[in-house]
Amino acid sequence: MIAQPNPLPTTNAPQEGFVLIVGLVILGLLTMLALSSMRDTTMQEKMAGASRDSGLAFQAAESALRDAENCITGTTANCAFDAAANDAHFAQDDATFPKHNTLFDAATWVAYDPPGAATKLAGDPALNYIIRQASTVGGGAGGAGGAKAIGLGGYGDTAATESQVIYEITARGAGASGAGQSVLRVYYRQ
Repeated sequence: MIAQPNPLPTTNAPQEGFVLIVGLVILGLLTMLALSSMRDTTMQEKMAGASRDSGLAFQAAESALRDAENCITGTTANCAFDAAANDAHFAQDDATFPKHNTLFDAATWVAYDPPGAATKLAGDPALNYIIRQASTVGGGAGGAGGAKAIGLGGYGDTAATESQVIYEITARGAGASGAGQSVLRVYYRQ
């Protein structure tokens, strides 16, 4: 005798719906995974942009330092250190020189317009500088008031016979978005 197969369930049979529940759970997990991926990608993109902006700001500040050095040496046309005529140049004891804690405030730099055209960089970052005459050092065997000469050439060198002016150059560079900025300060001897 041949065995009869069991009949297929009819549409009137009660449905359990287990496959539907499993499918919804898997779909929910995939949605959460996709949202997490998008959030991480967005965060990484913001971090890369901030890093680029910070690099541009540093390069702009370095470029401003070179512009200031060229201004002091007279390499740039129509630019020479002049504390009386230029609002970006300061004498040694000038009380209007900005305080250290205000140098990261962009509003501080609005008032200073150094002479000459600023070096243009890719991304058009903002750059600016201010120069202050820090001091003058004398050379020779006996400086002012019989003081010993300061070795300007290297360790133990006292052969310098002329006085040199030391300038304090403070430069600010801001990235293209304005969020990243760098403030650099160097002492330049002429």
